[in-house]
Amino acid sequence: MLQLRAVPTFFESLGRDLLGDDNRAKRVLACLACLIVTTLLGYGYASQVHVQGWQLWVWVLCVFITLVALFPTTPPPLKSERTWIWLGIIFVAAFFLRALFLETIPGGLHTDETGTAGFSMLQVTPFSSKTINPFRTGPASWPVLYYYIERVSMGLFGATITGLRLPSAFIGALSVVTTYGLIAVMQDKKTALIAAVLMVTFPYHLHWSRLALNNIWDSVWVPLMLGAFVWGWETRWSGGAVVAGFAVGMSQYFYLGSKLGLFMLGMLILQIWFQTAAAERPVLIVHLGKLVLTAAVIAAPLFMFVISNPAAYLTRTNEAYGWSVEAIRTISPDLNVWNYFWHQLTYSVGAFNVYPDVTGFYGPGTPLLIGIASPLFVIGFLWATYERQFLPVLWIVLTVIFGGILLSGAPSSSHFAVSMPAMVWLIAIPLGWLVRRGHWRLAAAVIALIILTDLAFYFGVYVPGHPRDLKYPFPTSG
Repeated sequence: MLQLRAVPTFFESLGRDLLGDDNRAKRVLACLACLIVTTLLGYGYASQVHVQGWQLWVWVLCVFITLVALFPTTPPPLKSERTWIWLGIIFVAAFFLRALFLETIPGGLHTDETGTAGFSMLQVTPFSSKTINPFRTGPASWPVLYYYIERVSMGLFGATITGLRLPSAFIGALSVVTTYGLIAVMQDKKTALIAAVLMVTFPYHLHWSRLALNNIWDSVWVPLMLGAFVWGWETRWSGGAVVAGFAVGMSQYFYLGSKLGLFMLGMLILQIWFQTAAAERPVLIVHLGKLVLTAAVIAAPLFMFVISNPAAYLTRTNEAYGWSVEAIRTISPDLNVWNYFWHQLTYSVGAFNVYPDVTGFYGPGTPLLIGIASPLFVIGFLWATYERQFLPVLWIVLTVIFGGILLSGAPSSSHFAVSMPAMVWLIAIPLGWLVRRGHWRLAAAVIALIILTDLAFYFGVYVPGHPRDLKYPFPTSG
């Protein structure tokens, strides 16, 4: 009975937080108007392959208005200028390793990269009367907006392999920063700094940052949506929720691996909800509301397309599904389901330490982790489980299930790309413990050994070995 009496008080408090003054009410109404516009854009043009181009600019304007309206007027509670200096140095180092010699390292284009280049140049024509609808799917059922980014890059830096791959190099470097932010919020700054340093030279991440494919974007969107939301709530600065909502909304236009981030974000929100006092829950709902509204304004056009044409959106998912008769037969000709399950389980779990990537996207001939990083990853996984630091553990488990066991061709480096921030996080956990215990010299030696091993392997062994599927030239316009 007391709980029922508290309901009106709860909603009165929520109403004050949402519409407590005229300025705040107008901001909310502006965002709702933007949501209506972007939803109608998606609905009105869902069936059209080509559009005039103004639709994209209206969407960009609505996203901008939403961000401005929802960001709080108070500045973010940022501290420690020294941290930003270190992050700047790390970002520059990461970008340097990812952006140089893109024409020849890791080699020619993968066939999927040539498809990206060709589609971007032929179909994305924003200054003509007809361009591909940015709010639908294109080749392999990937959302088209990514190809607009590639087209802009090639327009600025030339229709070359470098121009094609530069967005991935930049995003790969940026993901080092977002990974630091997430771990600093969820654990501590020392562990976060170690993980960021290791990520700079991590061969798996380094490689995917040098390919013109949308997989690497997962390593920005997922840490950003998780870290920004938690940090924003802990500091009671709702701009963190807006940033998280931006990451959630934008991630829908990129690789499917970011969907795992939505599951983890939901788990974090539930955890925060049950740990929050009843008196503060209206504030938390406002925090959540900003996240949802920002994400909805951004993702609404694509969502309307998915509703009207789900088959086009799910084409690639259905093709990669690993439990069809054809997929089972490739591993178990007698269609023994238990044998196939065991294969999927062992090869997916073993992707990190035992079994090499089976695809030509990477195909290093080694597991995803090499050298001393391999046992440190296992130590970190067990350590995090024991310490109830479940986020990186859950991250790896979800990747194994949805990127390995449920899909064909296990292990595939493209399906595991979303887990790269969690991998360096787990490797950094025992090294962070050494630093906190005063054994920083030993930790520094191990970090240096990992960095040297990674650089020697990628640039001294892997690239000179001529990766088998990275052999195609930049496509000609003819």
